[in-house]
Amino acid sequence: MRYKFGLVVFALSLWPLVILSQVKQINLPKDLYAFTFQEDPSGRVWVGLSDGNLSGALGYVLDSTFIQVSGSDELPNGSYHSSIKLTDGSLMFGGNIQDKHRNSLLAWVSTENPDTIRIPYKLINPFINSFALVNRHEIWIGTGSGLVVNNRGQWSHFSVVNGLPDNFITSIYQDFRGIVWVGTELGVAYFQDNEIRRVSSGTRIISSVTQLFGDNRGYVWCGSRFTSEGISVYNGELWDTFSGRHGLVDNSASIFFQAPDGRLWVGSCYNRSRGGVSVFNGKRWDSFTSNDALAKPCVDAIAADAAGRIWLGGSLSSRREKGITIFDNGEWHTLKNSNEMPAERVLTFFLDSKNRFWISSFEGLFIVDPEIYFY
Repeated sequence: MRYKFGLVVFALSLWPLVILSQVKQINLPKDLYAFTFQEDPSGRVWVGLSDGNLSGALGYVLDSTFIQVSGSDELPNGSYHSSIKLTDGSLMFGGNIQDKHRNSLLAWVSTENPDTIRIPYKLINPFINSFALVNRHEIWIGTGSGLVVNNRGQWSHFSVVNGLPDNFITSIYQDFRGIVWVGTELGVAYFQDNEIRRVSSGTRIISSVTQLFGDNRGYVWCGSRFTSEGISVYNGELWDTFSGRHGLVDNSASIFFQAPDGRLWVGSCYNRSRGGVSVFNGKRWDSFTSNDALAKPCVDAIAADAAGRIWLGGSLSSRREKGITIFDNGEWHTLKNSNEMPAERVLTFFLDSKNRFWISSFEGLFIVDPEIYFY
């Protein structure tokens, strides 16, 4: 067992729920799952649903009931699996949403009724994988057919023709220097001084990127869920790459999360039996697997609740290990699925402004009361 990260860590224990009313399940349309959440200025939580492919819906939760608003010509159904909150409080959703002419659409939720915005390009691969807000008013959209930018209503489209390493855009991030990093499955490009640039050959950076993340020091991190090259970091001057020989639990990375104490958590979910979590304290890595701390090997969802507890879940099933992992005040715990909350294959977590903790899983959508406690 490797328990080195400076906290008192006890044996893995199980936590049953105390009060059943502290967990509410939200009934969703059959075979659809919550992939993304956003909260509007009035406090309504909007939920983007998808079947993981082409179908899905958009709606919000009111009094523990899902209210579907998509399903018309004005706002069609489709796969709603990505979203962003804009500076004016309005929300934008993407995924695979098309009108009857197969034009790619964005769903826009403002103070008025939800509406759609048509992307003025014919995208061969219409999937919208990621959003980023650049310079506070530019909306950058990572699609399966390149990068689309909306700058105060003016549209631009960038592809391999313009210098991107690949047209399948996985992640976008603007650092504090103003540099915009664009991740693709064939490498990273960056926008600086209105030019697309590539990282110099020979630089110590991984060649395939599905995740970009900026930490509180201004460092830029990147990793890939589907390859085993390690995790790369840019400190403002140089790129470097960590791997298993530095202490990583796995050389793949499915999610980055920085805890309130500053430690960087990196989840790995390479497959249903290979993965875990690596924790970086700024000097060294400590790794944890299902053999010593985690409920299951796969970790591709990490978030903190209002009490500061860190929740870890995995979307892939495991033959032997099941449940959600919770790290609380130096102790690891497993929350086994139960009749009250049968969540097992977790897609994502969300904490709303009322400190309610949302758990989206293939077994359903659940809201955990902020006052919940365990024994």
